[in-house]
Amino acid sequence: YAIDVVSGTMVWHRNLGSQQTSCFILPDGIFGVSGSPFLDRANNRMFVVGGDGKMYALDLSTGDTLSGWPVAVTTDPAHEHTFGAVNVNNGIAYAEIASYCDVPPYHGGVVAIDIANQEVVRAFFPAGRGVNGGGVWGPGGVSIDPATSHVFAATGNALTDPENFRYCENVVELSSALRVLGSNYPGLTGSDVDFGATPILYHPPGCTPMVAAKNKTGVLVTYVRGNVSAGPIQRLQVADISDWQFNGIPAWSDTTHLLYIGNSSDSGEFEHGMVALAVEPNCQLSLAWQVEEGLNLTSVSPPTVAGGVVYYGDGPAHQLLAFDAVTGRRLWSSGSTIRAEGDIYGAPMVVNGRVFVGAWDGKLYAFGL
Repeated sequence: YAIDVVSGTMVWHRNLGSQQTSCFILPDGIFGVSGSPFLDRANNRMFVVGGDGKMYALDLSTGDTLSGWPVAVTTDPAHEHTFGAVNVNNGIAYAEIASYCDVPPYHGGVVAIDIANQEVVRAFFPAGRGVNGGGVWGPGGVSIDPATSHVFAATGNALTDPENFRYCENVVELSSALRVLGSNYPGLTGSDVDFGATPILYHPPGCTPMVAAKNKTGVLVTYVRGNVSAGPIQRLQVADISDWQFNGIPAWSDTTHLLYIGNSSDSGEFEHGMVALAVEPNCQLSLAWQVEEGLNLTSVSPPTVAGGVVYYGDGPAHQLLAFDAVTGRRLWSSGSTIRAEGDIYGAPMVVNGRVFVGAWDGKLYAFGL
């Protein structure tokens, strides 16, 4: 959908296919476009993966499909699905592959599509091509280091023994051509304890470039970029170990030098709600401030930080909340504006003096800053 941000009227919309499944992580089991598009404003186009398993390049003004597109991300959209955003770097569009409720047959991975030639040029399968599983579920897509063009992904479990087979349940650093440069299985408790996360790249003053990822067992693991294979330099049990909803991606601010986490549950010193972590002189993270919000043991949206404010949606409590990014002081909430069925799991968007958020009641909401 393309929506006029001033009037809220629809400019155009496209149906890019859908799949009816028996996976009810969505209320009706129907999956279509799940990941955010990549907007290429310079060329007035966007890249997005449809429910038919294909990547489309669409005209931003009209929604028309551009010549040479779409390109298949998967040839088995009945079993494989892209949950995460498309990301683009140096003429290559990257898309993730996961499944519906981890049900085989499926082969998770990352594909690289040459935009100029409209073809898949590389692919990375954490479990290999002969083993099911290894989904890449991160809602933000893969992360790309702008300095090195290295690609970072956090992977799901293999449907075999062990579940961390090959590069599964790993944080992986890849070349731009999706060759493995480094990977680490951080040692996780239980089964089906994959990452449902997009790694966050951040570079605190006085530290080497870092990468961190949330794992659904409630642990946040941090690594040195370029040395992922050495293992995490820190593990923080931010959420309950049995929660399984500690997913998504944190937000980093180069202004406050804080890492913001939408936290799904209580664990030790950490409370569910919004958590801000500071970087110590030894480059490890510690609690800066936190605000308890929403419901315990529930999924929440990734946060967004902009203009000195951090925003997030508190999931089934159906509120958008805003906090002072430095102090954590609650600035405002959406109150009862969003209806009871309007759960918020997608990251808020801040642009042109407004914050936008989509909810499960099928509506896009806009609030003034």
